[in-house]
This record gives sequence, C-alpha cells and structure tokens, in this order.
Amino acid sequence: MEREKERHLVLVHGGGHGAWCWYKVAALLKSSGHQVTALDMAASEIHPKQAEELNSISEYFEPLMEFVESLAAEERVILVGHSLGGIGMCLAMEKFPKKIAAAVFVNTWMPGPDLSLLTLSQESRARRPRVVESDSDSKIMTDESNSTQPKSSMKFSPEFLASKLYQLSPPE
Repeated sequence: MEREKERHLVLVHGGGHGAWCWYKVAALLKSSGHQVTALDMAASEIHPKQAEELNSISEYFEPLMEFVESLAAEERVILVGHSLGGIGMCLAMEKFPKKIAAAVFVNTWMPGPDLSLLTLSQESRARRPRVVESDSDSKIMTDESNSTQPKSSMKFSPEFLASKLYQLSPPE
C-alpha cells in the first residue's frame, strides 16, 4: 500500500499569542509525519513589527499571506487556527483558494455573509473579560482616535497566561 502523501499544516495563532502556543501540537503532528509550519503574525513574539505600527487586521496577517503566496503553484496546505487566527484563515482562503486544501477552525472568530468582522469585534469588546483588566502586566490597548479605523492590540503577561488561559496545561 502506498503511503499517503505528507500533509503540510500551517498553524495560525490567536490574539495575544505567538507561534509558541502550538509547540506541543506541532511536535505531535511532525512525529506523525506531517510537515508543520507555525507562523508568528505581525507584532507577535519574534516578529519585528510592533503593535503601534499596524494599521489594519490585514497587516497583522501579512506573515500568513506572504507565506501562502510563496508556496509553489501545485502545493496546497491545511490551515489550522484558533481565536483571532480564524480571520486570517478566512482572508487566506479567499485570496488563495487554490493553495488551501482545507481549514480547521479551533474556537475561532469566523466572519461570514451574515456576520461581519465589525460585528465580531464589537461583540468581543462588549464581552471582554474584566479579569484581564485586573492583571497589571496584561494589556488590551484600544486607540479609537480614528473612528473609521480604531486600533486595538493585546499582550498577556506570563502569569495571566499560566493562571487564566493555560491553567489546565502541564507547566512545560
């Protein structure tokens, strides 16, 4: 029996995270024979851009768009994303439909014909957990000085990540 062709999975993190959040999943997928790429979006972790330099969600997802665009014409990838990463996956699927074999949305934002990005953003802001505000080292910054293009970014402290988002995960 011929071995099934190796799949290339591209892992897209959510807001306030980086490619690091996929380390365990990436290791398991690689050990199963898959090619895995975990990207840092703009202004995340090791990416050189700073949050203040971003003017749109499209700029945040430029690393994903550049990666998918750089794929060979015949290569197709499977996108896997969580949280805010769902928006980037939707953008990539729309812009590069022939390069995306499938997409796996893990607890993601997922705009559609009846649910705009603006509506998702407003709902998120209304439901934002107050617990983030109680951690002085975690930041959710919003600049609404430009009413047509308000900006927001988030950065979580290691303590917040460990106690509120990854409290059920092993310490490593």
